[in-house]
Amino acid sequence: MIHPNSRLREVWDIYIILVTVAAMVVVPLQLSLHQPVQGLIFVYEVVLSVSFALDIILRFRTGFFHENHLVMDPGRVAKRYLKTWFLLDLLAAWPLFLLHDKALATVVPLVRGLRILQAHRLIRIGRGNTFLRELHRRYSVNPGLFRLGYFVVLMMLAAHLLACGWIMLGGIQDEPDRTTKYVKAIYYTITTLATVGYGDITPQNNLQRLYAMGMMLVGVASYGYVIGNLATFLANRDIVRANFYKKLEEVTAFLRYRSIPSELRAQVHAYYGHLWESRMGQDEASILGDLPESLRVDLALAMRRDLIHKVPFFREAHEELLKDVVMALRPVVYPPGAYLIREGEAGDCMFIVSSGTVEVVSRDGSQVFAEFNEGSFVGELSLVYQSPRTASARALGYCDLYILTKQSFDFILQKHPAFAEHVMEIAAQRKREVDARSN
Repeated sequence: MIHPNSRLREVWDIYIILVTVAAMVVVPLQLSLHQPVQGLIFVYEVVLSVSFALDIILRFRTGFFHENHLVMDPGRVAKRYLKTWFLLDLLAAWPLFLLHDKALATVVPLVRGLRILQAHRLIRIGRGNTFLRELHRRYSVNPGLFRLGYFVVLMMLAAHLLACGWIMLGGIQDEPDRTTKYVKAIYYTITTLATVGYGDITPQNNLQRLYAMGMMLVGVASYGYVIGNLATFLANRDIVRANFYKKLEEVTAFLRYRSIPSELRAQVHAYYGHLWESRMGQDEASILGDLPESLRVDLALAMRRDLIHKVPFFREAHEELLKDVVMALRPVVYPPGAYLIREGEAGDCMFIVSSGTVEVVSRDGSQVFAEFNEGSFVGELSLVYQSPRTASARALGYCDLYILTKQSFDFILQKHPAFAEHVMEIAAQRKREVDARSN
């Protein structure tokens, strides 16, 4: 049995959609222009029937989801398929083109009408629509852009079908060249759908007039749909950016209302600018908080994978340690010159540098003792030795950091002795450096 979300199923469904779209283009054109089934058309018909026949076999071997439960039982799969798309798929795979014998069609007009039955293949686009919506959900395409693009494709196919129908109704006369006949038909269809109607091609009987009125109604409805979706797309094309700018406007109004000095306001705006560039203005904690624990852990690992590669010890750490660490970390941003810790304070947390540079400086900030870049620990001495901070640390430029609280720190050290030993070694080395500076 094949998993419904497997790569094989996805690739095959995309192929069937492309074949179906090709059928929507070729079959009506063949019927309207009376193109004989020979040469490339014959090869195309064979490929079409074989593809749909293989699709039937795969449908019988593909599981499905029922109330969020995966069903892989062959009997239930077959029963469900037989009740849904099997009959239409069987008609689509049936090689009706083998009945297109030219002499037979001349003698028996009914056989010529059998070609119309090939249009049942076009119904398969309904299932294609469902699959395309699934692709949209899986790959997070902008909903407005997806709907607009899908509608454009459908309108192009609809215009093609209407043009072929216009040819079959005799709307284009005295054109022996098939290409010119189709071009005139598609020209008339588009001008009618667009409600332009230059009048150079006009209906000649009641059936053609009714058909033209139907095309006009389709065109008017399409206008409304396009305008509505285009407006929605433009309004929501980047909802994250819109929400961020809304937040920024609220902050700006607050600063102005509180009469904050312009220099300080500029610093606040610069902070939000960095927040947007580094995190797209999103709050990781609120997003992770909405997820169940299993998904929260997996997402946190994926988000902080770069940090894990930057910290040398984490590269060789086992999965349980990584899960405990990433779930305990809390992201923070410090602007240039901001102090993370100050000498003499009680230590209640340590920092891991994700990006930027942190300076370890004297109490007054006049002397720089060390610099720590991406992947370094800062402030672990106070947590290990339960003593006041031995030096101050400040951000050199904007710094993206992760905070590990003392409670989480103690829990991780107790649960993972190897990690505790590594941290103790680093702390002992830095303590020796601090003692050397003091002496």
